[in-house]
Amino acid sequence: MRDCLLSIAKETTAAHEIIIVDNASTDDSCAMVEREFPQVRLIRNEENQGFAKANNQGLREAKGEFVLFLNPDTVILNSAIDRMLDFLRPRQELGVIGPHTFNADGITTQATALRHPTLLRAFHAYIPLWRLVPVWQPALLGEYVPASSGAVEIVKGSCMLMRTQLAREIGGMNELYFMYSEEIDLCEAVRGRGLAVYYYSEASIIHLGGASTEAVSDAMTVHLHRSMKKFFARAYHDSFPALQALRGILFFGSLWRLSVWKCLELLGIKAEEARSKQGNHKALLRWLAREYS
Repeated sequence: MRDCLLSIAKETTAAHEIIIVDNASTDDSCAMVEREFPQVRLIRNEENQGFAKANNQGLREAKGEFVLFLNPDTVILNSAIDRMLDFLRPRQELGVIGPHTFNADGITTQATALRHPTLLRAFHAYIPLWRLVPVWQPALLGEYVPASSGAVEIVKGSCMLMRTQLAREIGGMNELYFMYSEEIDLCEAVRGRGLAVYYYSEASIIHLGGASTEAVSDAMTVHLHRSMKKFFARAYHDSFPALQALRGILFFGSLWRLSVWKCLELLGIKAEEARSKQGNHKALLRWLAREYS
C-alpha cells in the first residue's frame, strides 16, 4: 500500500482525493497510512466486509467527477491516472477503462481483459485438453492481453476508471460477491447501458496480484469459486444442469491439478509452492463436496 500511495503522489498531477477502506487488516497498514499519509481519507471496518462492499463504501464518499477503483497491491507508472483521465473525459461513449498491466517485474504482462464467462470457456480453462494439440490455441479462454487499445467485454478489477455518476447509477459493485467476479457484473452493467468497456494500452500499472490475499489463499480460492458459482447461477438462470456441469468441471480440473502438484512435490520440484497449491485445491474440493448446492 505504501508503494501504491507513493506512486500516486509521484505520477499524478490531476486534482484528486484518496479514500482507503480497510477491511479489518491485522498488520500495521492503518497506522502506516495515518503516520505517513495524513491527507488520505481512511475508513476502518471492524470486520472484513468483502471487496465489493468496501469499494462501494468508498464510492459513497467520493466527491470527484471520476472514480478510480484501485487495488492496494498496484503501482502507478508513467502518469497512468492522468493519461486515463485525459482519454476518458472527452469520450462520452466510454463507460469504464482499464490500463495495461505488468507483473511485479515490470516487464512481463498480466492478462488485462476478460471475455464473458461461459461453461465452454470454464471447461477449456480448467480441463485444458487443447494443450494436447500444439497447433490449436483456442480463442475461447477467458483472460487475455488485447493486441492494442480498444473495446473489450471486461477489464480486470485491479484498476478501473469511470464517471462517478455512472458508477452510482449502476449501484457500484455487486455485493452479492464477497470477492472476485465484481468487475464482470460491473462491466456488463456498463455495456448494458450502451457504453463501451475499453482497454487503454497507453496507461500502465504494475499489479502484484494476490498480495492482499496471499495469507489466506485457501479461503480466497473458495471465495473465487463461490463467486464464480453465483455468477453462473445468474447467467444461466439457476439452471440445475448448468450448475452441475460447472461443478463437474471444477471438480475434475482441481483433482487433476492436485495430482500434478503432488507429483512435483514428490520429485522435489517447486516443493513449497506445490504444497501451497495442494492446500488450495484440497480446500476447493472440500467446498465442492460439502457446500456446493
